[in-house]
Amino acid sequence: MTTENETQPSPWFIDEGMPGVGERPGWLPEKFKTLADLSKSYTELEKRVGTVPDNYDFTKSKFLDADYVPFQDLQTLAKEKRVPQEFIDKMLESVDKYMNEFSIDSSEEIKKLGENGKERVITLDNWAKANLSKDGYEALTGSLNNAESIKALEELRGKMMSGNPQIPNDNGNVPSSVSLDDIKLELANNLDKFKNDVHYRKDLQKRLEVAAKNAPGFVDKVGA
Repeated sequence: MTTENETQPSPWFIDEGMPGVGERPGWLPEKFKTLADLSKSYTELEKRVGTVPDNYDFTKSKFLDADYVPFQDLQTLAKEKRVPQEFIDKMLESVDKYMNEFSIDSSEEIKKLGENGKERVITLDNWAKANLSKDGYEALTGSLNNAESIKALEELRGKMMSGNPQIPNDNGNVPSSVSLDDIKLELANNLDKFKNDVHYRKDLQKRLEVAAKNAPGFVDKVGA
């Protein structure tokens, strides 16, 4: 039995040796001896979970657009799940590594065209600007991201400039005649092969002679 001079122990503590006043608060779980213990627990939890930013930073990615609606939805979900920026950074890094495996290195593609690769690309670019509409130019040049497509456009340009493009007949067949400009363009694209492959060199020389004879304005001085 207690007397008026005796004081009952406090049912809860603010910190070790610092009793609280009144009844134990309902928001202080029984597993925590003091309010300080509760505070430390939340601090440790935040360290493990990470701090959630007001807005996630997507600028570290070369490929992802943070304004893209699905990524906005991702950010909303990440906030709800208290995902830290550190996790988002790692995700962006992984996505960029994956995308890089499928990206095309334009400088390497130009090297495949030979020593005059840059000049060939500039020539094609100027020709496309001069002959195509703005929309057509942007659509075409947007797809010229590898050496093969550049060579294909060079071939098309050569046929157009020769004034003798290959037009299929009613049966869908294409005439086999090749213009002198076509052969010259082929030579420019395969100069190394011409230098090192004897059979290819002889074949190209024969085709050059035939194309020259079929060229407009050709005069056969030998038969004259």
